[in-house]
Amino acid sequence: MEKFLKDSVVLNRRALLGGGALVGLGALLAACGQQANNEAAATATAAPSESPSASEVTAASATPSSARGYSGGSKAPDGEYRPADKYGPAQNVPKPAEPEDGYREKSVEGMRKTLDAWVKWGNYGVQTGDYSMARQFVSPTFKSELEAYEGVERLYQHGGWVIDGIESLTADGAPWSEDGETYFWKAYHVWEKEIYVAADGSWRSWTNEDKTNDTFIFELKHNGQKWEIMGYKGVDD
Repeated sequence: MEKFLKDSVVLNRRALLGGGALVGLGALLAACGQQANNEAAATATAAPSESPSASEVTAASATPSSARGYSGGSKAPDGEYRPADKYGPAQNVPKPAEPEDGYREKSVEGMRKTLDAWVKWGNYGVQTGDYSMARQFVSPTFKSELEAYEGVERLYQHGGWVIDGIESLTADGAPWSEDGETYFWKAYHVWEKEIYVAADGSWRSWTNEDKTNDTFIFELKHNGQKWEIMGYKGVDD
């Protein structure tokens, strides 16, 4: 099971965990008509989409490069959260609370608290372009996940943003292990849509229309100090 998970192609968990195309930022910006200097800074490639679980719509036409503004059409007062929309990125995104006490413990509760913190900080990252905390819950060997973070961070750095992209996980049953070291936990992944907006206002979106294949098995391992998420793989419900 462990080798199976690590050898699988693990897609960008934000828009693509539900089964869309693997889009590196270079491919995204090219598809969106981003400016040439931004395209040169992002060189990831794209893999074809084969799953019907996520419908994809791409806007090829571009609007002026000054498209980025304020969500809601104006600057929000300090402390007022506004989600991202076609006008601009989310404003005043609240930081999640620190992980629950005991999340480092080698226990089922420690594992649950780790997954919970990972999801919350991932939701913060997709709204802000800052995955510094989310990275703390991911194994350094889980390179596809870390590369996905880097792609979204570059999108923000080059003036783009993400609309929605919020997700949650609902555990199905109890975790199990075959060797007492590596653990697996089946969970249902909930997400509705994700829209990547380039700095010029062009965009690419995914919608989770088919929710029959949103169940995944997550792989975790305790490194002696804390739990690390090693990978995940889609499974039949």
